[in-house]
Amino acid sequence: MFFVLLSHFGFTFFPDQAAPLPTVMRLVGMVASPTFMTLSGLLLGFLYCTSPNSFKDLRIKLADRGLFLLTAGHLILLASHAPLYTTRFLHITDTIGVCILVQPWIISRLRPRDRLVLSTALFAASWALVERWQPAGPAAHIVKETLFGSLTAANYYRFAFPVVPWFSLGLAATALGDRLGRYYLQGDDDGMLRLVMRTATIALFAAVCGKVICVALLDLFPDNPLLIAARTLSSPFEKQPPGLLYICFYGAIGLYLLSACMFLERTGRLRRQFALATMMGQTSLFVFLSHWFVYLIAIMGLRDRLPFAWAWPVYFVGSVLLVTSSAVAWHRRDYNRFITVGYPHLHRAVREWRLTNRHWGARPSVSSI
Repeated sequence: MFFVLLSHFGFTFFPDQAAPLPTVMRLVGMVASPTFMTLSGLLLGFLYCTSPNSFKDLRIKLADRGLFLLTAGHLILLASHAPLYTTRFLHITDTIGVCILVQPWIISRLRPRDRLVLSTALFAASWALVERWQPAGPAAHIVKETLFGSLTAANYYRFAFPVVPWFSLGLAATALGDRLGRYYLQGDDDGMLRLVMRTATIALFAAVCGKVICVALLDLFPDNPLLIAARTLSSPFEKQPPGLLYICFYGAIGLYLLSACMFLERTGRLRRQFALATMMGQTSLFVFLSHWFVYLIAIMGLRDRLPFAWAWPVYFVGSVLLVTSSAVAWHRRDYNRFITVGYPHLHRAVREWRLTNRHWGARPSVSSI
């Protein structure tokens, strides 16, 4: 969430987005999306491996949260933005909503290796369609931009997190989470740390080598149409839709951060800081939805009246404290219970209704006659 706040502060505080400082903030903040999607999938795989018997209840809770993101959460984001402008936004929360609706179902039916293969196939197919599919009508444009994204000027969305490539990243991370879960059940904390570090190093090495190879091939064959088409895919900064090297580069940074947290947690130090980080994780949806009101309404509305633009670190720290204190108050009052559309109650009612009808509709047995 820190990287989200940093990126969005730079977006709302500085009028000139082409200036070096907001550009650096934006590039640094780009680590947030792949890290969050990776951690989300990793946690799902970990929980299914370590607590398979309770995963069904978790699926119901996640389905409720996903439906909230796609309905009330989307409307809250519209309220924080300019509604007429952001009606054509496909937010990351919308994509996450789809992911947590579908991924738990896949996890419970496919082995980690099969999920990894499926995620690779989906990502490759997504980019193939981005490059090759030229929609003929408005409906086809909406389908393409929603599911796969577009490299040309968008015909429908003004800003979009396409579902399939981000879904693929989260699904692949579930396989990593499963492996971490196996180490955890064995009590091998060192193995968990080594796995995360090794995965991060492989991803970073793949990003660097991939970029070098693409640049070299383009220098040798500058007119090759296939290499020209692959230039965007090979960019470590291509986020809409996410390129392979972008996922590897920033995903590696996210995994290195995770490994650092795992190491520090094992030392038993910084307990208060980890307690705060845990609280922020538990209220991450509230933080993401509420911080837009702080930045788009307060920061952007006041930036021309704030003195001393060079004192932006003070304003940034103040905004972080405001968001964090709000999250602490939200957590203490257990307001997360309001982040629901009532799906668990509906699911329970339908299950009870089916059991009742099955009981009354059962045919009498021979022994009861």
